[in-house]
Amino acid sequence: MNGRRANWVFLFSIINSFLVAILAALLFPSVADSLVGSNLITELAVVLPGLIFVMASREKLFSFLGFHKMKIGSVFMVGLFTFLSAPLITLMNVLSQIWVENETVAMMESFDVSNMPFWEMFLSLAIVAPLFEEVICRGIFYRSYRRSGSALKAMLLSALLFALLHMNFNQAAYAVVMGIMAVLLVEATGSLWSSIIYHGLINGSSCITMYMSLKINPEVFSEPAEVTPDLLMYMIGIYIILTAIFLPMAFAVLAWIGKHEGREGALTAIWRERRWKPEMRVDKKGKMKKDKLITLPLVIALILCVLAMTGILFQFLSAVVLPWIIKNAGAM
Repeated sequence: MNGRRANWVFLFSIINSFLVAILAALLFPSVADSLVGSNLITELAVVLPGLIFVMASREKLFSFLGFHKMKIGSVFMVGLFTFLSAPLITLMNVLSQIWVENETVAMMESFDVSNMPFWEMFLSLAIVAPLFEEVICRGIFYRSYRRSGSALKAMLLSALLFALLHMNFNQAAYAVVMGIMAVLLVEATGSLWSSIIYHGLINGSSCITMYMSLKINPEVFSEPAEVTPDLLMYMIGIYIILTAIFLPMAFAVLAWIGKHEGREGALTAIWRERRWKPEMRVDKKGKMKKDKLITLPLVIALILCVLAMTGILFQFLSAVVLPWIIKNAGAM
């Protein structure tokens, strides 16, 4: 796998997720209306094209994805790193709400989580989602781009794709930061398990917070409190201060993890290898060509994501495509 193939994977994953969402809404509305069902089919739709491409490339799947052992001390320190980096993630979340609504609250309201068992919500958001998303983003995308360019560019591009997979501007804002932090953990530990744990802890803590909020006020998501501009500015100020305090400590923990795993040079290599040194490949005519990091499939996928996030794509689908499908299905 290389960057060129990873771009095809991203395009197929985006198209596949759209098609699966439409078919689920038409054929299995009960599944589409369920948080667990909707999340599972979406994650499967995104990750399956990548797994197919990796196996077709004759890679050793688990080795390519980076499922390597970690030292137990590093596992606990990933937890500390998660805690220390949380203010920055929250800051990006709050900043995005200046322009867009909180999509997590909107999702909880639409899926009526107040009537959902806690274990279902936790399983879906804190275990299934982190596992699948890390496999595709830090496993397939990052490692493929790492072969085709510098680690820094691979980190930034894989973080961007991770953000766009969430299909809304609110989650995309902090998903970029999560994507960068997750790559740093993968480089420090040499294992994809570190980013899965990191992602799972972030989502799991959110699930617990939501569950406790529902226990205190069952109507908290159906009647969310109004977030005023003054409150937003106050929260932004608080989280800027917390980020300034905790983020340097988070990087100190990251450096400790790298040293503990015997990978001290892996983190500094990200910044040293900023210059792009593309992998060479042989084309169908037997000529050597440089592997490109940005290709047409990636550009098309990025455009589709932006159209989806702005609502233009779904307006077109609901106004043109869905009526056509329903009309032709009735004729048959």
